[in-house]
Amino acid sequence: MRAAVVRPAPLRWAVVAGMTLLGISAVFPLVFMFQAAFRTQLEWAASEIGIPSSLYLDAFGRAWVQASIGRYFINSVIVTLGAVGLSTFLAATSGYALSKIQWRGRTFAYFFILSWIALPPILLMVPIYVEMVDLGLVDTYWSVILLYSALNLPFNMFLMSAFFRAIPDELLEAARVDGASIHTMFVRIMLPLSVPALATLAIFNALYVWNEFVFALLLLHDDSVRTLTVGVDQLLGKFFYDYPALLAGMFIASLPMVAVYLIFQKYLVRAISAGALK
Repeated sequence: MRAAVVRPAPLRWAVVAGMTLLGISAVFPLVFMFQAAFRTQLEWAASEIGIPSSLYLDAFGRAWVQASIGRYFINSVIVTLGAVGLSTFLAATSGYALSKIQWRGRTFAYFFILSWIALPPILLMVPIYVEMVDLGLVDTYWSVILLYSALNLPFNMFLMSAFFRAIPDELLEAARVDGASIHTMFVRIMLPLSVPALATLAIFNALYVWNEFVFALLLLHDDSVRTLTVGVDQLLGKFFYDYPALLAGMFIASLPMVAVYLIFQKYLVRAISAGALK
């Protein structure tokens, strides 16, 4: 039996110290925005870092109402839910079709979709904009929902097809003997087994869609459909001297993704653990 490897104490403490510093570097921006959002402009002018004398909510009100953060927030929620839902559906169906169903041209389709990972999306800005104008989708939610789903499809398909390949074919054979159709096997067998992988995809896609800026700025010009990342960028002009309101808007923009990660982190850890064991 192989003996367990015990790391020397100095090396172990160095690893702990390094991970602690990384954790602090990740949390510090949130703490900085949080403390600044509850301070007045006079307190900010006196010191940029400090504990608020009391919990002032005026900065949140100015960011939510005057800068239309509330409207941008709702727009981002609509776009994120739509894009994540469509991306997850396409990833599950394409991964299933490319891993468990035999059909002519499957290998070519797999590598053709996978090859788009190597193409930087920024190179497609001009043809994407021209196509969206021709389709009449500029300044609509569908422009970015369809675009984000298409941009994320190669990686999503690759991940789900790899996950489905790891599921034993004997399960599907047994279901096929019992009279289950392709769609029944997908809904009743494959989807329940792939919940951790789908949750992981949902987290990654939600983070990308919520924080995406370039294509949202390119395709969403009207305030009625503008997303939060573009809206927060506008805060730099509206509240150039009102840093508490500016940081309050940024803090509001960061909260949903923190909540998503905290809620779904168990699925993320489960998916990573399953991949390591396989």
